[in-house]
Formats: sequence, structure tokens, C-alpha cells
Amino acid sequence: MKRLPLFTALAAVPACLAWQAITVHFNFGGNWTALFCTGAELRQPPELAHERIYLFPNSTGYDGQYYHYQAHDPFLQRGLAAYIDSPRLRYRRMLVPTAAWLLAFGQDRWIDPAFIAVILAFVFLGTLWSARLAVELGRHPAWGFLFLIVPATLISLNRMTVDIALAALAVGFVWHSRRGISAPVLLILALAALARETGVLLAAGYSLYWLAERRLRAAALSAVALLPLVPWYLFVERNTSPAANLGASEAAKLRSPLVWFELREYEWGTLVKFTLHGLDYAILAGVLLALALAVVVVIRGPRKPEAYAGLRYAIAAAAFFCTFGPGDPFALPRVVSPLLVLVTLRGSGPALAPLLLVTPRVLVHSWPELAGVVRALF
Repeated sequence: MKRLPLFTALAAVPACLAWQAITVHFNFGGNWTALFCTGAELRQPPELAHERIYLFPNSTGYDGQYYHYQAHDPFLQRGLAAYIDSPRLRYRRMLVPTAAWLLAFGQDRWIDPAFIAVILAFVFLGTLWSARLAVELGRHPAWGFLFLIVPATLISLNRMTVDIALAALAVGFVWHSRRGISAPVLLILALAALARETGVLLAAGYSLYWLAERRLRAAALSAVALLPLVPWYLFVERNTSPAANLGASEAAKLRSPLVWFELREYEWGTLVKFTLHGLDYAILAGVLLALALAVVVVIRGPRKPEAYAGLRYAIAAAAFFCTFGPGDPFALPRVVSPLLVLVTLRGSGPALAPLLLVTPRVLVHSWPELAGVVRALF
């Protein structure tokens, strides 16, 4: 039984790689750069012309294209930041692009496969830690495969975003923090903060947990784990501009919560529109339920480290909730993925509900790729 979590994780990686290979082959003519979702309406760096980057017509692409450029220029030496929508924001999220650059030994020709390998490495870690936690809760290790349907995982596999790293590290935080403060958990806190700025909430939650336990030294150590952010953020601050310069990604705007009750117009038939509207509302229901469960766990207990981290993410999600609206199946699910992970790992029936409510809309958005594979095969 002890080896089964490892086997579960080892099975997850080739399954994900197989899906990527299938969709690249049948939908994008074998061009793996399609996974970065680069938009034809934006400029591409001439330095990467040799890659023959797949361009999505009439599109501004998605975030993966910017992390792709960042991986080729992680230390702002080649001027590729000029092709990134918000360099100061993107470069703070250095973990995945820099890991890809290191894995490729800085060689351009190996950056893209290294980037995919880093994403798959986080698939492995997230599934492994999830399977171990499942065993600890008395469940079969196969429950670890739930990590594969976390929105951050699904979106990162198809769009090469960095969100999977934070989701996986959130699972690792739960696994290691239950064993007391240690070097692995402090390393996870540091890496989570470098994966995405919201990763600092793991350290904030862990510090809050130790403060509640009146262990000031442990609380201080949890905060010290964020020190690597300081020199990196200063470097990014001095070498990037704050404003978006391409117009591809619009800054989040504060909206009324009532926007969620406005039906978005879809171009398909009545049945499809009805289904998509229902799934949009399912995202809303799933996120609100996750917020409620995170608060209830802290109130009713048991008050474990992940409960305090979940509370931190719930507060942040509530604060930024009104910057999102219906119709974008990726935006809010990606941001709340750490919260969904922390809630789901409670292991009870209600704890699974938020994830099961949010994920279907993300899956449905990928139906054109699946349809392309089916058409090619049959």
C-alpha cells in the first residue's frame, strides 16, 4: 500500500502527456508550441522565429504565451519582456519559467520541451501528495487522481499556465504541514510564493496557525520562508514597467456581484446555451460553497494548518470575487484552485462538492479539441 501513491502519480504523468500528444497531433499538425496558445493578433519575438510558433487566428492568445517568452528570457537579458503584456506581474511568477530554463540549461532549442516537463513534474507531485493524503484518510490512493481535475491542472496542461505549480504545492503544504514545521514545508512555502503572488497566502495561513498555537518561533519561521521574494521582487521592480503594454490582457475591474446573474449570450443553439448558463452558475455555486466551507472548518475545527491557509484564500477570493464575471471558464477557477484544493483535501462528501461544481465548465470549454480528435479518428 505504501508504494501505491507513487504508482498513482507515475500513471498520471503519461496519461497527461498522452492527451497533450494526441491533441497536438490531431488538432495542431504536430506543432507542440500550440500548447502555449499564442495569439496571431499580437507581435511575436523575432528571436523565436525558428520555433515556428503555432498562432491561433483572430486571437490574442492566452497567458501561456507570455510564460513561454519568459522561459526564454528569465533574467530579462534578451528584451523578450517587450512582448509580454504585463512584465512586472508575469516576472514575479518566476518558478515555472525559470525551472524550464534551468532544465534546458538555457538552450533555446530545449526550452519548450523543458517547460512541458516542468508542468508534468507538478502533475506528478500534486498527484503523489494527493494520493498519500487519500491513504492517510483511509481512502484508496486512486483518489489522488482528483488532482487531475483541479481547474489549475486542466488549464495548465492545455494552456501552459503556471497555476498548476501553486495547486500542487498547496497539496504538498497540506501533506508536510501535518507533520510539523520542517525544511520541506518551508521550502514549499517559498516556492509557492515564487509560483504566483497568491502563494504568499500559504505562508500567511501557516503563520496564523502557529500564532493561534502560541508558538511564536514557528510563526516567525513561516514568515521567514518568504524572504526569497524580496531580492527577486526588487530585481523585477527595477527592470520592468508596471503597465500592460500590449492590451491583450485587461486589468481586473471591480464589478457588481449582480453581474453573475446576467446571462451571457452564447452563439450556439438553445440547449447548448442553457447548459453553459447552468455551468456558469455552477462555478458561482462552487466558489461560494468553498468560501463557506473554509470559514466553517476554522470555526468548528479541527483547526489544522490547511484550515488557516484555506481561510486566507477564502478571504482573498471574497475580496477579488467582484473582479470576475460569468462567461470566462478559466479566470475565476484558476485563481480559486488553491482554495478548492485546500477544501477538497478535507476528504468528506461536502468538501468534494466545490471542485465537482467548478470543474465541468472548464472541461466543456475544451470540447472543440476533443471534437477535433474524434473527427480525425472517425
